[in-house]
Amino acid sequence: MCYDVIDHAVETHQLYYSSFILDEFRNVLQKNFNYPEALISDYTAFITRFLSKGQTAKTAEKVCRDPKDDQVLADAVNNAIDIIVTGDKDLLVLKNYKGIKILNPKDYWKL
Repeated sequence: MCYDVIDHAVETHQLYYSSFILDEFRNVLQKNFNYPEALISDYTAFITRFLSKGQTAKTAEKVCRDPKDDQVLADAVNNAIDIIVTGDKDLLVLKNYKGIKILNPKDYWKL
């Protein structure tokens, strides 16, 4: 289901990533899922090829339990993002942050 969301979103929306988000993505795949480096490199190559690079925000307001999530929100605000699609429960509980909808992949299809 997540692949379908990504596939659809790449075709129909302008997607952004920041250096912080790309680094965090790599770390999660490596530490939490033990993905091999070659596969992580393939995924990050896809991101850098098909998504637009946004700017990492210099400061982040304390909103979430995890400061890394605060940086994700700050980057979204900094780059005028409309929607964050995530499986992160600490972000999902917010539902909305400064006009940015925060959805899980299942709810993406309800838009």
